Amino acid sequence: MAQHWSHRQRRGGGDDRSNIKQRKCPNLGINYGLVANDLPPPKEVARLLEATRVSSIKIYSPNADVLRAFSNTDMSVVVGVPDESIPVLASSTDAAMLWITANIIPFFPATRIVSLVVGNEVLSKTSSDVSNHLVQAMENLYHALLFSNIQNVSVSTTHSMAVLETSYPPSASRFHPQIVPTMKRILSFLSSTSSSFMSNSYPYFAYKQNPELISLDYALFRPNPGFSDPNTNLHYSNLFDAQIDSIYSAIKALGYDNIPVVVAESGWPSHGDADEAGASLNNAEEYNRNLITHIASNAGTPASPNRPIRTYIFALFNENLKPGPTSERNFGLFQPDESEVYDVGLQISRPAAPPPTMDAVNLTNPRSPDSSSGSATWCIAKPSSSIELLEQILQFACQEGGADCMPIQPDGTCFNPNSLISHVSYAMNSYYQLHGRNFWNCEFNGAGMVTPSNPSYGNCVYPSQ
Repeated sequence: MAQHWSHRQRRGGGDDRSNIKQRKCPNLGINYGLVANDLPPPKEVARLLEATRVSSIKIYSPNADVLRAFSNTDMSVVVGVPDESIPVLASSTDAAMLWITANIIPFFPATRIVSLVVGNEVLSKTSSDVSNHLVQAMENLYHALLFSNIQNVSVSTTHSMAVLETSYPPSASRFHPQIVPTMKRILSFLSSTSSSFMSNSYPYFAYKQNPELISLDYALFRPNPGFSDPNTNLHYSNLFDAQIDSIYSAIKALGYDNIPVVVAESGWPSHGDADEAGASLNNAEEYNRNLITHIASNAGTPASPNRPIRTYIFALFNENLKPGPTSERNFGLFQPDESEVYDVGLQISRPAAPPPTMDAVNLTNPRSPDSSSGSATWCIAKPSSSIELLEQILQFACQEGGADCMPIQPDGTCFNPNSLISHVSYAMNSYYQLHGRNFWNCEFNGAGMVTPSNPSYGNCVYPSQ
């Protein structure tokens, strides 16, 4: 039986703080990787990117320092969920709720988190333990967001071009038959939740693998003859557009035409090994400059003209600890000292000077989401509990139970997120701490669970003893 998912309203723009924002490219993002030991502090990175055309960052795991650094900025943030977390998150909504409580609630909405990306190229990897749990993990995280009254954060996953059995011509593109059953579930979920299909699309890798067959001019957006799709007569002048339309065709072949494609990664290395065709500084500069121009034009693709292509360039920095060939450590637009590897017209002003007291006081989120105090434990509500039971628990805990429920009143520090499960969790924990922190003090007819992870966030402090 098909599952139905409620539509959710997309987050709108933001404030109009300066002419910098007007010069931002709304569909240009960048991947902020951390596989290095020489990168600048996240607060410096936030100031650096605020002075560029970049409007969004994508991180590969929920890093507390990074999420705090981008609070109260114009930058949106896409948060990755590591592959190894997928089986646990698929096990229950309670597990997903704990993940959201620890990794999203402490920062949202001060940090403009707009999407969760569950796993990276999972369907192209060999571990069935992860891929078999992917869709359930996405569903559980989606429900956990709703339970937390967070309605503007989408959930998706990224795919490599290897999910396609064929990609030429673009109109004939199809997914590999063995992944079609899982892909149908993913597409159903994305369609019903108004989420995007996220693709890692690299003309560089296609050229590297077939330099005799693929023209470098075609891969770099240079003037070239291109080719026409024999089925549609649409003309393609660059490989990037052909890759995107191949994804659209494969999606449409499974019955969906309402799912936008977001390019989660695309880039070109500035240096590589001798056998890595095309990896050079000049090619990297030319590809990324032309890619940014293409994105900013909102021209779309031949099959989807005037449909903007939100794209996240890979990557922000050269990361010196990445394994693999030399190219893997040379995709960055910036060096760790914040100087540009090459100029692609990204910067639009000088980075703002750091506030003198920024490191002394953290007003946005004074406690880390994974902070704990020795053997301290807290009690929170299970998201799977019925609304009726949660309402009964809230009334009991705040009245005869003696819990301190002032912080969850409209003017209280824990009122937001204004959701039943959030308020009940606070009241249950207050009762649990007041009555001795025994496991039976968190039973609540099966609706409570004890956790060693501090659920405090922002100025909302969950008491502990």
